[in-house]
Amino acid sequence: MESAGLRHSSQEPEKPPIWETAGRTPPRFTVDLSVAPEHRYDHIAAQLMPAIRATDLEGLFGDLVATAVPGGWRAGQRGLLALARLTLRRVYADDETAELRGIASATGLPLYLLVAFNVLLDLLLGCTSGGVRMAKSRIVHFRTLDWDMDELRHLIVELDFVRAAGGPVVATTVGYFGYVGALTGVRRGLSLSLNFRPTHDRSTWRKRAAYRWHQAMVLLGRRPSISSTLRHYLLSPAAPGTEPLLRRRDGRAEDPTVAAVASVSPLALGGEKLDTPNAELENLHEQQDPHDLNIDSLLAELTLSPSTAAYLIFSTAQRTYAVEKDHLAAVVRSDGTLLTTCNHDVDDESAPERVAAAAAAVAETGMMSLVEDSMDRKHMVRRHEVEKQEEEKERRVPPPADGVLLDDVLKMLGHEYITHDQTHYSVIMDPLTGRVLWRRAYDLGELGSDNSGSERDG
Repeated sequence: MESAGLRHSSQEPEKPPIWETAGRTPPRFTVDLSVAPEHRYDHIAAQLMPAIRATDLEGLFGDLVATAVPGGWRAGQRGLLALARLTLRRVYADDETAELRGIASATGLPLYLLVAFNVLLDLLLGCTSGGVRMAKSRIVHFRTLDWDMDELRHLIVELDFVRAAGGPVVATTVGYFGYVGALTGVRRGLSLSLNFRPTHDRSTWRKRAAYRWHQAMVLLGRRPSISSTLRHYLLSPAAPGTEPLLRRRDGRAEDPTVAAVASVSPLALGGEKLDTPNAELENLHEQQDPHDLNIDSLLAELTLSPSTAAYLIFSTAQRTYAVEKDHLAAVVRSDGTLLTTCNHDVDDESAPERVAAAAAAVAETGMMSLVEDSMDRKHMVRRHEVEKQEEEKERRVPPPADGVLLDDVLKMLGHEYITHDQTHYSVIMDPLTGRVLWRRAYDLGELGSDNSGSERDG
């Protein structure tokens, strides 16, 4: 008996999963949209000043400039910094520009740094995003945000937006304080996230020039960034997809004819893509859940609108949509069970050398490893689902009705390929209720190579 007891005690205890041990709950604040935009974030700035001081935004921006200008060209780096101070004075939307001016006043940060932060951040994010059907027959949207600017971990926040003091929450975002666009967010009927895309259409010099021109216009505040567009989807009083996407700085429609594309959709059902972005689908509305009634319009508008290259993931209560967005086109896939997007095009899965080439092209931005590992991360999500099904079959355990459990999603997110040392935060959102179900922020060095962390709303 004694020896048996000793043998038992020598066994290593089972390691608790990462979602129970690692990370922290990001601070959560309310943003009242009825307050003047210059003062909407004053209360947050006051509480986050230690974190803001610990985040060297000026140094981070200098590092970005250094990657754009060769090290020997010190004069060029200084000139680019001086040009940024003179030209980065606003973003496209008046409301967002006023918010940034208010944050600059409340924190003492230079306005040009906040503008640069807002127009550059959505170009440099590596992520794993997707949707999976859960028990009780609804989709949840999972998301990790990965990149190497570790100082920004101090600024991770969760923001609940209301239209009046004490009013109901109309949307929730998880991101960085000082970033007024949307990287990750949810409102009732729709959740969304943005992933870095390392490639865009370079097939002709005209397309290359048009893309660079668009980037310059975004930098100068003449066109909206893609994250500003996502914010519009979250905070618009109307249901997403029912208002024109292209808007003037004052919030009015830029071109009323854009609304006419509501009957033309780039949408692809069943996980298959449509090569023609504007192909019309027969009986589309008959196949959709009431929560999806405006998603076809939203996707059509988005496809026709100029933007930087990005992967955009949208989930409704019944379906997930993955958008490979280019400057003036998009390929859209959808699925009602499981759909995952990382940092590579689906077509590149049959030609891994294209992913390797894309990774090498972004090496100086610090995104190389995230692009290189993109297919492994996506494969791991699918493998987790297959292994779960096989385990249930072996144990003769009936699967949850119509889907998986939240703990299954957490286990998948906890895999070392999905949540790792470059992961800033992980989120699970419920588009049916418009709530964040689970969120976790990770500090530098907290996650190693062996991962498996949490605020959960039941």
